[in-house]
Amino acid sequence: MSNQADSYDFGPRSNDSQFAGLNVFREDREASGQSPGPDANLAPRGEPLAFRVAIVDSEADLQRVQELRQAAYGHHLPALAASFGRADPVDRWPDVTVFYAEDKATRRVVGSARLQCNRSQPLQIERSIVLPPQLLDRLLAEVTRMTVIPGYAQPVKLALVKAIHLYCIGMQIGGIVCASRPSLMRQYLNLGFDDLYGDGRLVPMAHGSGLEHRVLFRDTVTSEAHNRSRQHPDYAFVFRTYHPDIEVFDAVARVPEPLRQAPGERRYSRAA
Repeated sequence: MSNQADSYDFGPRSNDSQFAGLNVFREDREASGQSPGPDANLAPRGEPLAFRVAIVDSEADLQRVQELRQAAYGHHLPALAASFGRADPVDRWPDVTVFYAEDKATRRVVGSARLQCNRSQPLQIERSIVLPPQLLDRLLAEVTRMTVIPGYAQPVKLALVKAIHLYCIGMQIGGIVCASRPSLMRQYLNLGFDDLYGDGRLVPMAHGSGLEHRVLFRDTVTSEAHNRSRQHPDYAFVFRTYHPDIEVFDAVARVPEPLRQAPGERRYSRAA
């Protein structure tokens, strides 16, 4: 019995594609005035932001992120503020990447998020939940410590989500899970996350001081089509706008000198 695919004509394979005809179409467009001339400025138009987003790759920047966490979490959870300001061993785990946003005018760190990939060990959230079958054996990541300085009137969280999305695309990470307190649910839903289980259950999180959280998920592959079909107001920002201030891969591309090892701790791991 022949394979059903034999009855379809899918065209030439990628390696057999014919590109010679592209010059003909280019000449036709130029003759009709549809194509810009050789003197046209074809540089991409970027949309500047009041801040830049980058990946932590130094002890100094990691210290600034810790100070931000203490200020931001202290605003919502005063009893836990001091613990968020202390060094967090998770920041130094393999396959952990810390993103931060820095105001361009003041150089102040105004936002941050941490991403753990399950390449070398289970996600932190798996201490509290069992992932559904469709996510097992997939390369996933978990977002934690998503923080923005109170009162900063710029789209920092949205830019952090965009930076994480671009990073996951580049690293072939298929989806992102996170745990959200009920009070922050609307923010995460607006950032493109959905309830992982679809039933609104609340789960105490071992890595969230035992507080109950909703478990959310964002599919890296389908999120663009999903947000486009919903006509989401942030679609253009995340998927269709070039932001030169989101410098996701600069730290990945650099090969810095080994960072000084903190007493009793491993050297900071700058990227997954």
